[in-house]
Amino acid sequence: DSIMIVAGLVIDRQLSRSFEDENLDHAVVHARSLLASLRTLMLSGQGTLAQKWLQEMRHSEGVLDIAVLRRDGTEAFMDLRTVDAVNAYLRETGGADGGLFFSREPATPRHEAPNPALQRALQGETSFVQGDRSVLTLYMPIDNRQECLACHGYEDMPQRGVLKLSLSTAQVGQQISEMRHDLWTAAVALVLLLALILWMALRFSVIRPIGQLRDAITLVGRGERGGKLPIQRNDELGQVSRVFNEMRDRLFRTESHIRAVMDNVVDGIITIDERGIIESVNPAVSRLFGYAEEDLLGQNIKMLMPEPYRDRHDDYIQRYLETGESHILGAGREAEGRRKDGSIFPIDIAVSEMKIGTMRYFIGIIRDITERKEQIKALEYQALHDALTGLPNRALLADRLQHALLAAKREQVPLALLLTDLDHFKEINDTLGHHNGDLILKQVAQRMRELVRGSDTVARLGGDEFAILLPTADQTHARQIAEKIIHAVEQPFELEGQTFVLGASIGIAMFPEHGSDGHTLLRCADVAMYSAKRKRRGFAIYESGQDRHSVEYLSLKRELHEAITNNQLLLYYQPVVDLQRGRVTGVEALARWHHPRRGMLYPDDFIPLAEQTGLIRTLTIWVLEEAARQSQEWIELGLELRIAVNLSVHNLHDVHFPDHIARILDVLEAHPTRLRLEITETAIMSGSTEALDILNRLSAQGVRISIDDFGTGYSSLSYLKQLPVDEIKIDKSFVIGMAVDNNDAVIVRSTVDLAHNIGLKVVAEGVEDESTYRLLSGLHCDAAQGYYMSEPLSVEDLMVWLRESPWGIRQDVH
Repeated sequence: DSIMIVAGLVIDRQLSRSFEDENLDHAVVHARSLLASLRTLMLSGQGTLAQKWLQEMRHSEGVLDIAVLRRDGTEAFMDLRTVDAVNAYLRETGGADGGLFFSREPATPRHEAPNPALQRALQGETSFVQGDRSVLTLYMPIDNRQECLACHGYEDMPQRGVLKLSLSTAQVGQQISEMRHDLWTAAVALVLLLALILWMALRFSVIRPIGQLRDAITLVGRGERGGKLPIQRNDELGQVSRVFNEMRDRLFRTESHIRAVMDNVVDGIITIDERGIIESVNPAVSRLFGYAEEDLLGQNIKMLMPEPYRDRHDDYIQRYLETGESHILGAGREAEGRRKDGSIFPIDIAVSEMKIGTMRYFIGIIRDITERKEQIKALEYQALHDALTGLPNRALLADRLQHALLAAKREQVPLALLLTDLDHFKEINDTLGHHNGDLILKQVAQRMRELVRGSDTVARLGGDEFAILLPTADQTHARQIAEKIIHAVEQPFELEGQTFVLGASIGIAMFPEHGSDGHTLLRCADVAMYSAKRKRRGFAIYESGQDRHSVEYLSLKRELHEAITNNQLLLYYQPVVDLQRGRVTGVEALARWHHPRRGMLYPDDFIPLAEQTGLIRTLTIWVLEEAARQSQEWIELGLELRIAVNLSVHNLHDVHFPDHIARILDVLEAHPTRLRLEITETAIMSGSTEALDILNRLSAQGVRISIDDFGTGYSSLSYLKQLPVDEIKIDKSFVIGMAVDNNDAVIVRSTVDLAHNIGLKVVAEGVEDESTYRLLSGLHCDAAQGYYMSEPLSVEDLMVWLRESPWGIRQDVH
């Protein structure tokens, strides 16, 4: 049919074009004949009759209009302009003897609007304009020939003007229409005959197989497993049947694979339409919400939402459909889900959009984050509370102290801050071990908690140091609480069938007498506490004479400065063992002060003094230089041990500290990766952006950075990810009791898992027995450090340990 139609159109077009060409040729011949007649009039000197001749020609058969146009488009032979010009020319040449050769009556000339056909004719080209199907207008140029010079010798140009001739083509159009009618009548008859023949042929060879293909596709679309096509021929339709059967088989295999994935994925997947109606769910949705699949399909998604999400859901969808504004599409967010039993649980949900034709669907991927929220809650509690006693830690105390000070300033009431240090506690730790010491600390915390009001805060700052915040308390109240605490601590403690007695030294600082900010009050209470400890009088209220200008304080400061200068300090090294390989990989450098009168002093005895006096910077540089020198010496002996050195918060305020590190490494030619710097959480948080900048500079030098005493400060996981650290050290307060205390074990396990998830190594401090060592190894903790492997050793003793210890290096070490 298409071929016949195309052939008919081609024939029709050719016939039309032939008639049109013939019509154009006829018009050209007619125009030339008329132009020749016009020239004859001019040659015979009858130019003045041209106007009359043109009027007569307009009424001849087939001529609709005829005119001679000047170059400006005005009609010639109408006005007297040409007659006057010719007569003037004849007078000048003497051809008229002063008389007039030509004369006629003037008429109003017409003006031809400029058009492309006229312009082409003025340039010497015969042009045509087909106004409609029945009118053809021809523009023929009139050349300036020799015979024209008799009258127009005054004007020298290649063309005189243009002959415009409009002819009627109605008769030609009628002939074309009649021929076209005959042509298409024959074509239609032929098409009908061919269509009938093709229908009979296609009925059995094409339409029936296509119908079978349609039915098979319908069955597949319904999800039915039938619909396989029979292959009866080897032609193109047979090939289509084979391809369809193969596609059907692949489709069912893919569908089975997708269904298997959807059925076994942990996350719930829900599809809803624009109205919020549930279109599909996977089995995980039933496990999460407790509904059967058939109970959910066709229901509104709001049945799985608690308030206020349920009331806002329709508004969310409507606003998105109207404005395209969405706060949930394309990004995960936390929300809440509602189970069939009415219980609410936290979820993480990510929603995406899918369009099928004109329909729009939303796909939600839902994950139960109850366990993760519990872990984060445990970590948040850990960040603000002491793991051993459950009391608020230093960070939470600082926060509560700041709020209490704001309230005290606003209400103009006093406030008291007490700092408590246990007397003789070190002897209990050394005698009975840290486990029993921790039991004492728990009992002390419980006794203190029972002595204060609900609005008061008892916090453990670390070790055996406690703080008590008493809002709205005056000196009298503070004294009473201090006396009660001292009396409570002095009550005997029962451990392993033995009775132990402790004491307490308490320093009291008051707002507003002693300070108006938390840092000042803590410092004053600390000074007062050491005054009470020195004078052995239980408690003391801060006085300016107790401050850092005391003779003993200045003496000890001078002695520490001399000790650093005169090399009275020395470094001990405690091994750090890789739990997976069971081999030592590094050591932690710990400073010792060999005091001429007081004997061997440990870091807790002089590091606070160094920090208070500012000597900590000089002390840290000395430790780093000595550690780097020792590392270089070990390298020369073939020992590959990294050395960890503790930093103070003051080092994170020193913008020149990274330069000191670079100088030490350069002078001693030490490799930066063998040096590890340990910073406590509290030091990092107190340094804020300044500390982060210094840590980044150190990391850029290749120095490794660890977070020490992890869990005792106040660092969030989001902040931890921003730090250039690759290792955290779990504080010993969590590790020591993890073998007997399940809470400690859970905290350690969560810390290890979360640290590994963000790419950090984990070292456990305070490993004091084999059960703890094996438990940490089973938790995939990376390394351990503690008295079970070795106490801190001098260089000489460490070399012996490396040769003889099962965790040491199996080679000769000199």
